[in-house]
Amino acid sequence: MIKLITAPTTEPISLVEAKLHLRVTTNDDDTLISSLIKAARQSAENFTNRALASQVLELILDDFPEKEIVLPKPPVETVTSIKYTDCEGVESTLNIADYISFLEAEPAVIVPAYGESFPCFNPYLKGAVRIRYTAGYKISGTEARLIIPEAIKQALLLIIGNYYENREDSQISIPTQAEYLLYQYRIWSL
Repeated sequence: MIKLITAPTTEPISLVEAKLHLRVTTNDDDTLISSLIKAARQSAENFTNRALASQVLELILDDFPEKEIVLPKPPVETVTSIKYTDCEGVESTLNIADYISFLEAEPAVIVPAYGESFPCFNPYLKGAVRIRYTAGYKISGTEARLIIPEAIKQALLLIIGNYYENREDSQISIPTQAEYLLYQYRIWSL
């Protein structure tokens, strides 16, 4: 199970960008458009299985896997902690020296360090293992691999436009053109 701990504080599309795309010149619909920006991001995240804006997530597992922990919703910026309930029922934090994070992989993976193995845990407790991490593209910055791709931004604008024009439609979906742009970024293995 994946749990949202801290929602994005910045959206990949600004209100100014969305209004320019929609050709809206007044402030009358600013609240609506801001809501549509968030809804478009969430729809695109669901379609691609990615985190499109920086957010803190927690992966909750019943036990440690044998070989590797796969972190959903790439790209992953950092792993904050790996906590688990050990065999005696005590919550412990896995030492950072005991595992290796491959954050560049999509999806990112965590493996035990050389000569190490994942620790003993409480096998009777649901959610005994909790991995907290930050995922999502940076809206701006110097790390080119984390800046949101233009194709995703264009897809978000198409989705926002579709939601804005069809806001009364109860069967609204992602436009086909946006799906084409997002398709190359879709994560299939999760």
